[in-house]
Amino acid sequence: MTRNIEKSIWIAVLIVLAAPIVYVATQPTSKEFWDSVASGLFSTAIALIAGIPSALWIDRAIKRREEKKRLTDEREREIEILELIREELSFSNTHHKRRKGVVGSPPVQPLKSDLWSAFTAAGKLNLIRNHRLLNRIASAYYVINIVKSIEDQAYRASRGVTVTFSNGKTSAQFLMGDARKLDALLSDSIQEAISDIDEELSQDDA
Repeated sequence: MTRNIEKSIWIAVLIVLAAPIVYVATQPTSKEFWDSVASGLFSTAIALIAGIPSALWIDRAIKRREEKKRLTDEREREIEILELIREELSFSNTHHKRRKGVVGSPPVQPLKSDLWSAFTAAGKLNLIRNHRLLNRIASAYYVINIVKSIEDQAYRASRGVTVTFSNGKTSAQFLMGDARKLDALLSDSIQEAISDIDEELSQDDA
């Protein structure tokens, strides 16, 4: 119930209470009036005075319970998303460690960012209420996608027409060198995102 509705209810109660008082003050009354009409109005007024606060309290209690359930459900979905993102970041971090510093053949298996893309496309990221955490995760995936794109270009170049430059390097090797320049940034970004996710998830265990 809104405050306006509550005010309207109390105004109606006051009118009901005031009506018999006004009537008695302006009109002569008899014993029969008090035995029938007045006693009925008095009982109704007592019932309203006792019943309305109870009804308002019940309504507020129901709304508080519904709001609490809504927040709990949202938190459960947020935790599920964070756990899946953490798993994906850990997967990419594991594969990145194996290729770190390696400028030879481009990796066949790309870094993983499919879940992040799916959550973004589905508008699920608004469930992550900690904006600092969301920014940290987004920064990690930003670097992941850059490295992923460069390595994909290197893989395509290695499978296509080989172009060798004057220093003896191929286009694929040049691209792999560019990807490896981002190794430190990629490792730091992923580790910071995972650490912040763990910190957020630990709040529910406290």
